[in-house]
Amino acid sequence: MKKLFTMVVALAAFASSAMALDNEPKEGITFQGFLGFTASKISNLDGYDGKIGGIGGVKAEYVLPKAHGTYINLGVDWVQKGAKTDVYADAMGGSDGTIKYNLHYVEIPIHVGFHYNFSKEIGVFGEFGPYFSIGIRGRHKLSLDESGKEYRDLEDEYSYNAFKKSKIRENFQRWDAGLGFRVGGEYNQHYILALGMDWGLTNMWRTDYKDAMADNYKIKLDDIKNYTFYMTLGYRF
Repeated sequence: MKKLFTMVVALAAFASSAMALDNEPKEGITFQGFLGFTASKISNLDGYDGKIGGIGGVKAEYVLPKAHGTYINLGVDWVQKGAKTDVYADAMGGSDGTIKYNLHYVEIPIHVGFHYNFSKEIGVFGEFGPYFSIGIRGRHKLSLDESGKEYRDLEDEYSYNAFKKSKIRENFQRWDAGLGFRVGGEYNQHYILALGMDWGLTNMWRTDYKDAMADNYKIKLDDIKNYTFYMTLGYRF
């Protein structure tokens, strides 16, 4: 009886191993396209909350030979990040409104991951690695609820390029870098649902603005960094 039990366990283990090998991702390169949304925040930016944005891009993924689903990938993404806050009538000439930082980046993530297929139709994956990005468009924008020339003039005064060099306006450097991870599931070896998070490691304040605040007003600014959560739907070609 004991020998029979041992044989059954061994056969089950062998069958499971064979099934896993049959369903392993194929070695070589594939490509993905994806779209989704972001929920981002700038840490230590006093008074500002997170905001919703968009994300899209393409990835090249290389499954390593004889690595049982281990892969590396390289992406080129467009990512919208930023923050927002409410403003009130007593501070803005009698009108409520909002201020938003709309920051658009081209981002290059380089991740290492592992892909496991439960069957030919269902698979899961997880990956982790650094990212590098450059800001291609950044806007600090004031929007007021009231209409009229005086309010439009206020909006123009407080709306500006957030990446432009300045010693008198809050402004950010274009370059950013950090760490990110992504997890998700894949259906039929083509359709991909993924969740991810990026942690910025770069202080976003421009040096000239930070130095001007310290020299002129004796204010030491805390480091501010990008934090971004995202959800995407993709297709593997």
